[in-house]
Amino acid sequence: MTHNKYFFSGRLEAVRSTPTGGNLPQEFVPESVEGGPYEKDVLPLSTASDPFGAASYGLNPMLLEAIRMTDRFWDLPQYKKFSEVIDQIYYEVKYVTPWVPGTHGKKSTGMQSAVRGVSNAGTPGIAYTILYKLYIMKLTRPQIKSMLDHTDSPYIRCMGLLYLRIAMADGFKELWSWFEPYLNDKEEFTIDGTAQTKTTFGEYARRLLTDQDYFGDRLPRVPVLMMRQIEANLSGAKSGPSGPPVAELPSQVEERKRGRDDFVDERGDERDGERAHGEGSRAARREAELEGHRERIKKKRVEIASLEAKVRSLRKEIATKEEAEEQRRK
Repeated sequence: MTHNKYFFSGRLEAVRSTPTGGNLPQEFVPESVEGGPYEKDVLPLSTASDPFGAASYGLNPMLLEAIRMTDRFWDLPQYKKFSEVIDQIYYEVKYVTPWVPGTHGKKSTGMQSAVRGVSNAGTPGIAYTILYKLYIMKLTRPQIKSMLDHTDSPYIRCMGLLYLRIAMADGFKELWSWFEPYLNDKEEFTIDGTAQTKTTFGEYARRLLTDQDYFGDRLPRVPVLMMRQIEANLSGAKSGPSGPPVAELPSQVEERKRGRDDFVDERGDERDGERAHGEGSRAARREAELEGHRERIKKKRVEIASLEAKVRSLRKEIATKEEAEEQRRK
């Protein structure tokens, strides 16, 4: 089979002109219509963009570009309803890694490697390909909740967690309230389809909260102050449902007072989060530097005391030898 030598450039032009691959936001219904989806329930997403100005939702730019170059992504516009996309996840997704297992980090060789649309990075996984489709659709909170509670496939549930962990806006303030109910979930599955990555849904949720490295990808960084609160809550959550209640984040209490549909200005909150993160980071660095300085002084004092003891011993030995030499001369 001979590849069309214009495939790569043609697809790249299409990506630049239509980065969503023809995928569109889902259709919302008026609030007077029962059942939804309602636009007011949409979860705000990251406003991050790729180098060309298109929405990236916090996805790795290299991975995002690889997704956009695949034929499967350009086939997804035919599924316009949330239920149709969930069906595709059920039938197609058997692992939830960013890249097809075994392809990322391996160099492609041969004359045809340049026209595959994925460079040498690897082949983007179907889970992340459909995840990008979900971001474009703009899911509502009830839809995300239905994914997390789905009974047909653990991978539908995992993609619900990834949807939140990667693209949640507002400084990840709601992250804990979404993840906490599932931290002790015992449903088992394999992350990359192999027995070596077998885990439970609860452990998977914990890993997404605490780890930034994720199977050849880097998850968006959670602000330091928010991460400290999450870690403190995780320590309390280890006792399970029968243990003491898990402390709520202050932001969760405030969110409950306002109601989940009353959103604050995203950009302002992001700036506040960045300032708080900067102050916390500087204070932590200063404390670490002071602690390191104190440790160095302590070590130097021990070294000096040891050297002084050696000097006293040498002086005593020299005095003894001099006295013996003087006695011999007499």
